Amino acid sequence: MNPILNDYEHSITDKMAKFANLPDFPRLEDYDLTRADLDDYLFDKQAILDSEGSEKSRYVTTGILIILPIIVIAAFPPSMLPGRELFVFVGIAIGLVLSAFVYFARKAIVKMKLRRLYDDKIERYITAVLEYK
Repeated sequence: MNPILNDYEHSITDKMAKFANLPDFPRLEDYDLTRADLDDYLFDKQAILDSEGSEKSRYVTTGILIILPIIVIAAFPPSMLPGRELFVFVGIAIGLVLSAFVYFARKAIVKMKLRRLYDDKIERYITAVLEYK
């Protein structure tokens, strides 16, 4: 059984396919667009949105970044560490800061790429399609 894709690109193209024959549905020609322009734009935008990776890969990355400082700290004998056993919590805190940094860096990169891709004509058409009925 094929899973139903519920992403940005398919939500727009499915709505276009469903309502394209209705007379009051937004037409590409009214926005001075071609179907190829729209398909290319939607493909590129979906690729940018997907570039963060799956939910599973984000969780794995976050887990590794939280555990990594603890592994590094474990390489040193406890006598060399200030606070000895409590230093594990410092390692967890460092891991949380690292994972937060990576999270916000990914978000910033996606936002920057979307800003670079932005096309006002196509976005107005997409808005009209999404707001239809």
